[in-house]
Amino acid sequence: MLLSIIIPVYKVEEYVEKCLQSVVDSGQNSLGKYEVIVVDDGSPDQSGLIADGYAQRYPFFRVVHKENAGVAAARNTGMDTATGKWLYFVDSDDWLVDGAVDRICQRVQDNEDTDILMFDAYQNVLEKEQIWEHFSSKKVWSCKEDIWELQRGMLYFPLVREAMKIPLAAPWDKVYRREFLQKNVIGFREQLKVLDDMVFNFEVFGKALKVAYYKDRIYHYRFVPDSITNQYKANRVELDCMVWEHLQEYINEACQQGLWSKQEKEAFLQAYYARIVKSFSICTRLQFFHKKNPEKFWSRMVLVKQVMNSQPYKEAFQKVKLSNMEWKLKVMAFVGRMKWGLGVHLLYLGQRWIGK
Repeated sequence: MLLSIIIPVYKVEEYVEKCLQSVVDSGQNSLGKYEVIVVDDGSPDQSGLIADGYAQRYPFFRVVHKENAGVAAARNTGMDTATGKWLYFVDSDDWLVDGAVDRICQRVQDNEDTDILMFDAYQNVLEKEQIWEHFSSKKVWSCKEDIWELQRGMLYFPLVREAMKIPLAAPWDKVYRREFLQKNVIGFREQLKVLDDMVFNFEVFGKALKVAYYKDRIYHYRFVPDSITNQYKANRVELDCMVWEHLQEYINEACQQGLWSKQEKEAFLQAYYARIVKSFSICTRLQFFHKKNPEKFWSRMVLVKQVMNSQPYKEAFQKVKLSNMEWKLKVMAFVGRMKWGLGVHLLYLGQRWIGK
């Protein structure tokens, strides 16, 4: 089998049929070369049954039903089940471009010595569609220092020098050689309940020896304001801190092994600090000032101050270089450096006002 397409499913009965049908329609010229593994992560709605219907109609579909354990565990189950030389992850509320599977199969056949292939996509917000474009032209990276730069881009993409236009952390615009992942024992970190895809790609690019990028737009990413990713999380900071602990251990181990030069270490730390500032800004929307937060305003402000004064946020605010940041995050980093809790709220109101 050339390609395994892994699709975790959970509470997406409104979207999943469009997703699965797009996979069928986009691979008509590659039948026999690919398989589709749908992992029903204990979905309480009809999502699993819809997937079963596709498995009954199409022999290259398989459905795995399991207890709910999160998207990282579902993706790992798909990886364990896959038999293809290459792995491709699709989110079940998105859909593929016509001919996408055929194009992926062709690209991977042309790149047998490559560890990761990257592609472009579309972002769909309600009726609006925008091009999701990483770079302006096709590229190949085989120099380790250049791939490390991409690795840092998983944390904070504006730090990539080659005019990167959008974030790198998603798995659905990449195809991974399965033998490469198995050799390096890389999977999704199931203990992480947020940013697990970012951490996965961070670790993947840390081991990759060759990466190729093509301008093919293969995917429609559906931005859903009320999706699980954008819902209120009372413990979002706590979940984020599990990610920071993991990344700090990774950086420390790389330094102990002498993997990076002093300059490379500082570059990774700056990407790490910038990611923390960005996630703190996201927490203003998903936790501190979310409309479903039951706490009174001043209780929220106390929490904001506590987080600003706790590690690793305090260190990130103090050590991040403002010159590395997008202008909105420069202001947030400065406010955090000054420990001005009310300023955080004002920035949140400003973001809401401009619709961000």
